[in-house]
Amino acid sequence: MGATAGVLLVAALGAGCSPALNWRKVRPEGAGLELMFPCKPERESSAQPGPGGRDVTVSSMSCKARDWQFSLTWTDLGDPRSTSPAMRRMHEGMARQLAPGASAPLAVRGIAADPEAFQQVFDARPGQPVQQVRQAVFSRDGRLYQLLMQGQRLDPEAWDVFLGSIQLPP
Repeated sequence: MGATAGVLLVAALGAGCSPALNWRKVRPEGAGLELMFPCKPERESSAQPGPGGRDVTVSSMSCKARDWQFSLTWTDLGDPRSTSPAMRRMHEGMARQLAPGASAPLAVRGIAADPEAFQQVFDARPGQPVQQVRQAVFSRDGRLYQLLMQGQRLDPEAWDVFLGSIQLPP
């Protein structure tokens, strides 16, 4: 049984870490988390209007691997009460652009308990170019996060590695 389990583990790891997806740990400065990207991400930041009329810095890291775009976006809203409405607006914004599909709860240790924190699949609407998006939104201590994977046909295994790699400090 030990040899069989070892072979299955190697096969499972190999499937999620194929040569086209070069997974690497990334600890974005100011994000308060660690995760894995399948390619070398680039970082961008901009000031945007936030709660109470004050500007907040919105940062993102993203990269392309195999025709898929992987991205993490985060901002510190300064007030944990502001994150739930912001997550709702993020889901609604995506739903205005694409057709919402299946949703599921998030199993990320350390995130704030909030009914607006979940993951969802979106597809192109009829007549639009073929596109699928996986979105996960969550928060912790007033910090808001969005994880996205976009492409013509998504790989659920790559999404599971991407989402499952999130580590929040204790």
